[in-house]
Amino acid sequence: MKRKPPALRQKLWRDFRAWGRLLRAMTSQGPLTPGSFYLMRRKCGKASCRCARGHLHPAWVLTRTESGRHKLYAVPADQRARVRQLAAAWRRYQRARARLVKQAAALLKLADQVAQNERVDWPAP
Repeated sequence: MKRKPPALRQKLWRDFRAWGRLLRAMTSQGPLTPGSFYLMRRKCGKASCRCARGHLHPAWVLTRTESGRHKLYAVPADQRARVRQLAAAWRRYQRARARLVKQAAALLKLADQVAQNERVDWPAP
């Protein structure tokens, strides 16, 4: 079912304004760092250590992919709060970016519909 061209144009502009709001939200994140921040527990390898009996050693880490390889960084106790904020900002940015990609595709599809509805073949067949 074809929509009336003015209604399509109105929807296109409304979606475009929403896209601008998303862009503003993405660029207002402030400092961010790629990666995931989490508590990792692991064994040290000593046979007589308590970790060999299941009480693993805790370590807060930031992990990310660099040059196609998985990198793991230990985060000192005095920097954990800051790194947690930076990694959370990165996650928010990535989610907003994914929404932007979806909205951009929808916006282009809508623009194509507007153009198709406005199309006039000339010379007439």
